[in-house]
Amino acid sequence: RALVKAATDESARMSRLVADLLSLARADAGQRIQLGRVEFDRLMLEVYGEARLLAKEVKLTIEEIDEVTLEGDRDRLKQLVLILVDNAVRYTPAGGEVRLSLHKDATTATLQVDDTGIGISAEDLPHIFERFYRADKARARDNAGTGLGLPIARWIVEQHCGEISAESSLGKGATFTVSLPLRQL
Repeated sequence: RALVKAATDESARMSRLVADLLSLARADAGQRIQLGRVEFDRLMLEVYGEARLLAKEVKLTIEEIDEVTLEGDRDRLKQLVLILVDNAVRYTPAGGEVRLSLHKDATTATLQVDDTGIGISAEDLPHIFERFYRADKARARDNAGTGLGLPIARWIVEQHCGEISAESSLGKGATFTVSLPLRQL
């Protein structure tokens, strides 16, 4: 059983790596996103429902959610939210919390993913959106990451003319903030 589980886990990790590399290759080749009407609040609720099942010992909550409809690529935006939530859950110890919020003003929708996890050091923080960059592996809860999720997230945000940022310090969790423009649909 242990051998089959190890093989299955490695197969899943390799599948994620290939999918991530394919996403980046498409980005490098200049592939454009497919724009359409996206109910971003519903998309966030969809990801929340999926992630709750995987979070297990980490409490996942929605603190605030405004109705947000924007022009974007639904599949890529879902991938963005999944990347951020997956990272938050992965680096938050059992008993910790991951909080999601989505609010808007007249021109911008803002998604925030906040966790009570292990945090990111000041020296690592400027590099987290670089391809294959991984913070100190000794602090990672598992070796499932490839260092490609956050660069893909940055590409998705840039394709939507938005901004992504992270704030963190060791032992105090991290907060990722995505701002996306609201355009007339």
